Amino acid sequence: MYSLKLFLYRLLRSFIRSADIPEKKIRNYLDAMQGRGLPQRGKGDVKSLAVVVPCYGHAQYLEQAAESLLKQTRPPDEVVFVEDHSPDATGEILAALAPAFAANGIACTILRNPHNRGQAESLNLGIEAASSEVIMILNDDDYLMLDAVEVMFKLFGRYQDVFLIGGHSIHFTDFAAVGDRLLISEYQDPARMELIVKNPEEVLSYRRYNDLNMTHSGSTFLKSAWQAAGGYEPDRRRRLVPFSDRDFQLRINALFPVGMSLQVPFSFWRSDSSVDARRNS
Repeated sequence: MYSLKLFLYRLLRSFIRSADIPEKKIRNYLDAMQGRGLPQRGKGDVKSLAVVVPCYGHAQYLEQAAESLLKQTRPPDEVVFVEDHSPDATGEILAALAPAFAANGIACTILRNPHNRGQAESLNLGIEAASSEVIMILNDDDYLMLDAVEVMFKLFGRYQDVFLIGGHSIHFTDFAAVGDRLLISEYQDPARMELIVKNPEEVLSYRRYNDLNMTHSGSTFLKSAWQAAGGYEPDRRRRLVPFSDRDFQLRINALFPVGMSLQVPFSFWRSDSSVDARRNS
């Protein structure tokens, strides 16, 4: 009996030491946020949506990413591309794509960084420039489900307490092999889609990255929540976890309820094209 207890104790200690999300960092973040007024949701507060696309090193995939925006069943109100001093033809391709957005009645902004600032800073610049109440993220090498914007409006209307909604994705390397199921509604009726709501009090119990599991592309949040959480964190040393997207999602959840769809994909995620595991992640 004693040896079993010792084994379990050591196993628990090992689990705590190897946790991906240090509880101390979460507590420090919560302490720093004490006393700050937080925004509230209101009926009909989701009226417009901007898609923000950080762009670096994926020129060859930009046209596909843009296609997934131009073919939305409910177009986004605006799209903000942030060209992060990319070493390839990203800037030229964005300039060529801009007229297509104007022709579809979508406001299109292209921001150009004078030097490489990394994904977190680029996202903050793009979100700051957006005038919409709600922000959806699309990585420049991924592809949104073609009704993602329409479904997000419906979900935020049904779930009046959440400030961030995210789902999983379908991984791919060759888009030609994806097939023709490009709508969320082909996987599940959005009117019947049930989100798992994670409340702020749960965050201290998270130990693994995937305890809050959502793909960055397709994740959507209120701009007011981004402001309250301090935006994306460029300094890796100050993050709760190493990656800027999951760090941001965790900090939002530490302050607000968030909704997750673990069964229904919101995007296609390209699994073989990461260009930088640090500055641009």
